Amino acid sequence: MRHRCPKFLTTALVLCLLAVPAFAGGEGWSHDFEAAKKQAAEQNKDMLLDFTGSDWCGWCIKLVDEVFSKDEFKAYAEANLVLVEIDFPRDKSKLSDETTAQNAELKDAYGIRGYPTIYLTDHEGLPYAKTGYRRGGPEAYAKHLEELKQVRVERDEHMAAAKSAEGLEKAKHLHAAMQVVGDDMATQHYKDTVQEIVSLDADNEAGLKKHYDDIVTAKAQKKVIQQVMRSAQADPEGAITKLDELVDSEDTLVPVRQEALALKSQIQMFVLKDKATAKTTLIQAIEADPESDMAKQLKEALERVFSDDA
Repeated sequence: MRHRCPKFLTTALVLCLLAVPAFAGGEGWSHDFEAAKKQAAEQNKDMLLDFTGSDWCGWCIKLVDEVFSKDEFKAYAEANLVLVEIDFPRDKSKLSDETTAQNAELKDAYGIRGYPTIYLTDHEGLPYAKTGYRRGGPEAYAKHLEELKQVRVERDEHMAAAKSAEGLEKAKHLHAAMQVVGDDMATQHYKDTVQEIVSLDADNEAGLKKHYDDIVTAKAQKKVIQQVMRSAQADPEGAITKLDELVDSEDTLVPVRQEALALKSQIQMFVLKDKATAKTTLIQAIEADPESDMAKQLKEALERVFSDDA
């Protein structure tokens, strides 16, 4: 809401200024998501969404101090982006009830788990890249954002190609667009597109249906691992039982099985203090998928933790 200020009254001016929401990033930021989308569409710009804790999050404050508050970044943003600050301050008086409610909805919609989280989106609010705090100052950050904006260019090229294609060819173009933004973002924010890919490859002729089915399966299976992690300290034996069930199931995907074995080894080592059994389990985790990135990390852990073993 705009506040009409009587310019001839100094006291009224002060009160009027106090009524205007303060933006951690300074001038040029919006709190109104829908208004920002309209502005982005009119100006043919992408949006930068800054999910922040402006009065308590150290890295958020550093990002403002080192990047967003600098003239170099302001000039870049004014020419290229619509800036939206989505704040979660401890001082609730900083935001109106409407903004607080809006921000809570956006937090859920974008799956925010930590701050600062920076999303780049198109004018409709559809995200295509995610980042956060980075060292280097405003010019380096602007360069980083320009590199990320190329993701949208590639996404749109593949999406445009899909419009003139049919069947599996269309599915492949859509899949290429989703691979540009990444599987996590695709399954969270492009659900209609993913569903269309799966429908077009219903017989898994191109392997695309299985690709996305496996992602859904993996997410469900990893939830079990997350639950086990929360209960491991209080009930290590029960946690290991659940992990064994996951490892032994024929439906468990190989990367999830490897992660489950790795967690089981940690519980044996650090909670049950059973170093010998932990070593055996760690070796099983490595052997589950020896060429994976996790296997490389587990091999390093094996050498580091058990290097003194005979």
